[in-house]
Amino acid sequence: MKRVLSILLFGSLLAACGSGNNNAAKLEDEVAKAKLRMMDSLKTVDSLKSIAAKEQKTADSLKAVAAAASKHHSGSSNVSPRYADAEGTGAAAPAASPKKKGMSSTAKGAIIGAGVGAVTGAIVDKKHGEGAIVGAVLGAGAGAGTGAIIDHNKKKKEAAAKQQ
Repeated sequence: MKRVLSILLFGSLLAACGSGNNNAAKLEDEVAKAKLRMMDSLKTVDSLKSIAAKEQKTADSLKAVAAAASKHHSGSSNVSPRYADAEGTGAAAPAASPKKKGMSSTAKGAIIGAGVGAVTGAIVDKKHGEGAIVGAVLGAGAGAGTGAIIDHNKKKKEAAAKQQ
């Protein structure tokens, strides 16, 4: 019995090795394609990081300018400064615009979920484009839902803090 099993095992091993050349070429081709897709994804991530870094530098410089302007005006009197208009009369300075709150957790969750879902869908599905689209839609929905829950909890905490 052991001989029969060992002969069958050896024969199947030889058969697998003989037809493996075609499968190995296909496998190497798939690996090369996967590497190219991964490199494209990394290039996209790098470009997004560089854009985010540029936006952060711009925001930091705007904050520095605003801080310098507020420091410059903080030593003045309580009277609002007057500016000469076209007729030479003094008009009150424009009112300060309200501070922007930034992106909500719902929007952040949707963006992050869409990105993660697209990458995951492209990796998992054989049809990479369709998988990326489906993954992005599902990920955006899940991320937006999670972000909405976070926003709701923040509002509850702010309301509780105001009551105290």
